[in-house]
Amino acid sequence: MTRLEQRRTRLAVVTNQSARYRGRDRDIVVEIHPDRAELRLLGTRTRYLITWRGIFDRAAELYAREQRELRAKVRKEQRAWAERTRRRA
Repeated sequence: MTRLEQRRTRLAVVTNQSARYRGRDRDIVVEIHPDRAELRLLGTRTRYLITWRGIFDRAAELYAREQRELRAKVRKEQRAWAERTRRRA
């Protein structure tokens, strides 16, 4: 596997996602560097930097939120089921 810090060429990926900017839908471009990623919209110069640690932390937050919401949904369904069975008895 090639390590990114050994790479001598610029690695840019045009995603299949787009964002609206100044009235036009523009594709999102991700430029990959060893210590960070740069996001920009195709045809613009504005770059948004994010570290790999920042990406990981954000993904962990989203995962934790999903798990909390899933547990809350299960608890709510269990309470509703218990309430229905209590009414029948």
